[in-house]
Amino acid sequence: MRPARTLLVILALGCVIAFLAWHFLPERTPAGRHSSRAGQVSENERVAPEIVQPQGPSHVALNRGPEVQNCFQGEVHPLLSGQTRLEVNAVWTPIGEGRDKFERVVSPVVYSWFKSLQPAVPKQTYTERDFSTFLPESVGEIGQLWALDLDKVARFLSQFHPHPSMHQVAAGRRAGPDGAFAILRAKSETHLDIEFRIHGEFYLTPDEEGPAREIDAWYTPAYFSGNLLVNQKTGRVDYFHLGVPTDKSLNVHLTMAASRMGFHKQAHDIVRVERMELTGGDAGLPEKVPWVDSMSRAEADGRLAKVFYKSLEIGWVPFEQVSAQARSRNQPIFAIVSWGAVDDQSC
Repeated sequence: MRPARTLLVILALGCVIAFLAWHFLPERTPAGRHSSRAGQVSENERVAPEIVQPQGPSHVALNRGPEVQNCFQGEVHPLLSGQTRLEVNAVWTPIGEGRDKFERVVSPVVYSWFKSLQPAVPKQTYTERDFSTFLPESVGEIGQLWALDLDKVARFLSQFHPHPSMHQVAAGRRAGPDGAFAILRAKSETHLDIEFRIHGEFYLTPDEEGPAREIDAWYTPAYFSGNLLVNQKTGRVDYFHLGVPTDKSLNVHLTMAASRMGFHKQAHDIVRVERMELTGGDAGLPEKVPWVDSMSRAEADGRLAKVFYKSLEIGWVPFEQVSAQARSRNQPIFAIVSWGAVDDQSC
């Protein structure tokens, strides 16, 4: 009877694998085609639960230099001596159609994980303890750069989704640099304007036990940027904004992988999200403050980007100027053709 039992077990396992493949994997393409907390809790208690994810890819190295300082390591920064109770609203609109038609190559069940995303906590109140995350040990001159504590930054991203990750592990592509950094952009007699850039992604596979747990799904925004205004007179944060930039046509990478089921099957796409942001306070305040010393937002963004990507130190030349500059400098032309961004996580 033992051989019969063995055969029965093998048949049963085969049925389970077939069900999973039919229900959750990308649909088969014709020959010749290629398919590419809930609930609100205390702001000091919300920490994303630990989940098991597969080992990720190798990463592009950061370009952090000695000029990048460390962040404040205490509980409440001395600048935030007042009591901050800032209500922050979350907005997360559905993704649009992407380049590779992701919705056509994954099952409707898996695609719904990406399409139906909404903020885990639509409104959340943050305090001076939370915002101390974005401050340096001590305030210096305009252009001062410092690193942010990734675990503390993840608390803000968990307002979008309960499973943020500050270490990118989405399968099937070279991951960009991990990290989060801030820069002192402007000073006035009353306020400090601090800008920041954050790299992170979200693990979308549902928590509940069942066949879906065998499919890995990731949502990787290009990056998050934002700023906060610290009122030096009152010791409070008057404004906060964090969001995915929309200056490029595509700004989110989607990944689905079924390697844990024994299938070497992946699907990828690059899509656009119109709004994925956290906002609290007076959005018009940054333009009302009479800044005494400042740099442009474009310059601040550029300096932050260079901490992530060494390639941005290259003197890139617009295509229409290449020929003239090559002749004037008597230098050869080295051209690179690339589809997609080379300075964020969306590609």
